[in-house]
Amino acid sequence: MESVIRYADQKITEIKTEDVPFEAPIIPLRNALVFPGVILPIFVGRAGTLELVEQLGKPGALVALFTQKSADVEQIEQKDLYSTGVLAEIHKVMPMSEGGYQVLLQGIQKIELNRITGEEPYLTGRISALGEIKDYSDEQFQEFKAHVLGYVESHPGIPDEIATFVRKLSNPSALANQVLFFSQKPAEEKIQALRISSIKEKLETVQSYLVEETQRLKMENEVRKKVEQDTSKMQREFYLRKQLETIRKELGEEDGGDDDELENQLREKWLPEEVRKQVNKELSRYRRLQDGPQSGTMESGQIRNWLELVNDLPWEDPEPRPIDLEKSSAALEEDHEGLEEVKKRILEHLAVEKQTGGFRAPILCLVGPPGVGKTSLARSVARSMERPLVRAALGGVRDEAEIRGHRRTYVGALPGKILAAMKKARTRDPVFLLDEIDKTGASYHGDPSAALLEVLDPEQNSHFEDHYLGLSYDLSRALFICTANSLETIPAPLLDRMEVVTLSGYTLAEKEAIAKKHLLPKILTDLKLQDGKVQIQDEAIRRVIENHTREAGVRTLKRKLESLARKAVLKIHENPQDESSQVFGRDEVQEHLGRDRFIRDIKEDTRAPGVAIGLAWTPVGGDILYIEATGYEGKGELRLSGQLGDVMKESALAALSFLKAHAKELGIDPQSLKHKDLHVHIPSGATPKDGPSAGVTLLTALTSLFTNRPLKDDLAMTGEISLRGRVLPVGGIKEKVLAARTAGISNVFLPEKNRPDYEELPEHVREGLNARFYSSMMDLVQNALQEPSPEFPDREGW
Repeated sequence: MESVIRYADQKITEIKTEDVPFEAPIIPLRNALVFPGVILPIFVGRAGTLELVEQLGKPGALVALFTQKSADVEQIEQKDLYSTGVLAEIHKVMPMSEGGYQVLLQGIQKIELNRITGEEPYLTGRISALGEIKDYSDEQFQEFKAHVLGYVESHPGIPDEIATFVRKLSNPSALANQVLFFSQKPAEEKIQALRISSIKEKLETVQSYLVEETQRLKMENEVRKKVEQDTSKMQREFYLRKQLETIRKELGEEDGGDDDELENQLREKWLPEEVRKQVNKELSRYRRLQDGPQSGTMESGQIRNWLELVNDLPWEDPEPRPIDLEKSSAALEEDHEGLEEVKKRILEHLAVEKQTGGFRAPILCLVGPPGVGKTSLARSVARSMERPLVRAALGGVRDEAEIRGHRRTYVGALPGKILAAMKKARTRDPVFLLDEIDKTGASYHGDPSAALLEVLDPEQNSHFEDHYLGLSYDLSRALFICTANSLETIPAPLLDRMEVVTLSGYTLAEKEAIAKKHLLPKILTDLKLQDGKVQIQDEAIRRVIENHTREAGVRTLKRKLESLARKAVLKIHENPQDESSQVFGRDEVQEHLGRDRFIRDIKEDTRAPGVAIGLAWTPVGGDILYIEATGYEGKGELRLSGQLGDVMKESALAALSFLKAHAKELGIDPQSLKHKDLHVHIPSGATPKDGPSAGVTLLTALTSLFTNRPLKDDLAMTGEISLRGRVLPVGGIKEKVLAARTAGISNVFLPEKNRPDYEELPEHVREGLNARFYSSMMDLVQNALQEPSPEFPDREGW
């Protein structure tokens, strides 16, 4: 019997136009797409499609296959189908035991759905054939076929018979359709490829896809081979290691090497009970890994690093050290001038430790401007206590793990700065310097200052836990010394855990003493200059301090003295026959360092009404401020200039309000305040100024202006004011008093509540100064003003 199947060859991608029916039954496909030349079995279970198969499902029957845009739609309309589909011939229909049919189809022609003509009992639609342009060359087809064969050979899941099928296929469109059908492209992209009318363009599109897939397969094959090689290498090393171990035993050379040495050290080392249990557990794990195929892996390396850290950390209580208070005091005095408060606190701790035989160490925070000796003081403290000094720089730290360490689960994990420093110290009672604690900052990695709360809390740091170590570690015997330039950026909870010791700037006399006793000897020793070969006179040192540096500390002073010493070395080598010593006096300073860089404010004539001298604190020491007030016809407005901060502006407003409220008591006509504008200026306008301590000076200058009474000569003042006329205490008394001395002022007015601060100053600072203390603004003003000056009898402005 002759077969009714007309199109059984998979090379067929087009049939004669007259063989394409004008109208055809439609089978909507869910999640499937058929290409011309592709044979595909589909399962039919939808009611309308079942009816179609039962009526027309004979071998050789033609049906139109269109893919649904959404597989969930049951009642199909034209908008639910992609408009491009395939005309297919039914080859075989097989009923299924669970109901429905399995239909074997072959695509034979690309078609377009013009419209649906019927919905009952099954879908029918009017269709039209879509042809393809045969614009390819034989060379292009051969190149395309080579790419297909390359992909087939690279894919481990494709059987070898497929390569034979590809070689026999002579229709380029059919071969491209086969690749597209079996590709992992989404339905949308397959439909786009089906719509391509140019065979040349279709081959280029599919070839591009094949190149990408072939490269991906090659990469996967390389990775798989590498994994297999690494596994084989690991097993080979394991067997070789076992053989080597057996040979050593036979030769009587049994030696576990570094592993046995580390294990012996850990077993002999004294460890707390909790630590001992964890060490034994990790040692057992490490031995199992070393004896198995995982020897030398990352995990065994991590465990060994952890065991080495435990072995290197000091765990035992430190042995009592003999403490000689006189020797310790002498060491502190030898290295630093001044700083009496810090020295006293260290000696107190040493005395308590001598008394008790071991006591919880204090946590000190040294706060002061740069260069005053905070870091070097910690070094001197360690030397005086005969303890090692370890340092952790916290400037710029933004990650909590820098303090607490990383958890061991991370690749490249390390302990934090605290344990790393204790490992270096090799004792539990070092002097631990936490430098620049005010310069840490929070980030998405965490807040380092929060991690420091546990480190710097005397009640908690005996059980500090580093993430890497994972065990409690006792830090209570370490003497923590923190340094900071400012307290403003240190969080309040952290600040509460520390004893704050403020280091103010050095006086002129202290700087001279530091230069002569410490800086110059060190500079001459570093430059290998013989005694007496270079001499820098006291006047030269004083000029360098006053006119070439402006700082609270001595760093710039050291650089300037080094510059003079280097110039002396140059002269010695330029004139080697000259045996005389190089002497630097006051005039030689200008010759070698250039003109004076800083001109300090000195006392000027303040006999004009409206001018007062205030005392200010700056990060580099104290300074004097001239406050100038003038008035002119206006509406009683107040203008301020000199780059003043908000607090200083508020002080000026408070002064003016007090002046208006007490005008009669001060001898001022209230009407004059209403009809005059005021302008208050503080020179050095490029320098920002702020703070409340200029309040008394502002009020005195305004009172002087409106009473036409100049201030007494040779007078400076400082203090905050209130609207009740009270003089409130301020800070920086030492720096302000030094500024007055430097400027040649011998009379200073200070708040009464600052009397203890003044009396704590060294005798040489107070010598020659007449300090008076006030708590009432009215008393201060009356004592600050003198009678109207005869030189300004009718002056209304000044």
